[in-house]
Amino acid sequence: MWLEFATLLFSLGLTVTAAASALGLAGGAIISPLLILGLGIEPRLAVGTTILGVFAAVLSASVAYLRQGRVDIWLALLFDALDILGVALGAYMTIVLLPDVLALCMGAFLLYSGSRLALRVLRQWLRPPNNQDSGSPDQRGGIWHRVVVDRGGEAFSYSLGRRGLAVAVVGSFFSGLVSGMLGLGGGVMDLSLMLLLGIPIEVAAPTAMFGMLLTRASSVVAHALLGNISLKLAAPLALGALVGGQIGPRLAKRIRPEALKLAFASIVLVLGSLLLYRSLTAILGALKLS
Repeated sequence: MWLEFATLLFSLGLTVTAAASALGLAGGAIISPLLILGLGIEPRLAVGTTILGVFAAVLSASVAYLRQGRVDIWLALLFDALDILGVALGAYMTIVLLPDVLALCMGAFLLYSGSRLALRVLRQWLRPPNNQDSGSPDQRGGIWHRVVVDRGGEAFSYSLGRRGLAVAVVGSFFSGLVSGMLGLGGGVMDLSLMLLLGIPIEVAAPTAMFGMLLTRASSVVAHALLGNISLKLAAPLALGALVGGQIGPRLAKRIRPEALKLAFASIVLVLGSLLLYRSLTAILGALKLS
């Protein structure tokens, strides 16, 4: 019986993380609800198990992307500049502030970034080949120029201006804040900001994945100390996630960048809508009770 359950966890970790890591995501927002609602695992253990499994996926995919040469380490450090500070403050604010308020803001931001990214991709598809966009205004006035050349010799270039650099640093703080208050990985927010700033998804997705390593590692330690990780459950899930983390980056190289962006925008729109609906429902319910 346990072998069948372990096989199910392995398959879940593999399939979800393979698809998620191709988009620069970890897949925790999918795995955790499935463990709770689908398999009936206690929420505390489900969250801890998901944290460890997701960390395995992030580690595996980061190694794969590093081998491909598509991770911009300096960009990752820029987007993680204030991440730890944000996580610490977010954890504290769960005591003094309703998480629904931050969830409302996060949902609104995701709807904005997802719709803007989707519109940008659709416009690129509809625009004639000889009339392609020359880059966002922030890129054209860039002061921080980067060129990433992968192992296959393909070059990806981008630039950030003063506004872009400020958005990256401030965004790293809010990314950590969201992670600390809501338990959501900051990868969604980091990747959304990178794409809005015009960074190619071939670099943005691997870099966002690599940037999650630090915060995910601290989450694993915290949940392990709290006794929220059951190795009996986490081991097969993490093993599947390790395999999935190797498959995702290979899938990403075979999919058109526009399709990757549109898939990510769709996920962001769904997640933003859910956050907005749940937070508004909770806030309106609290106002009625008062």
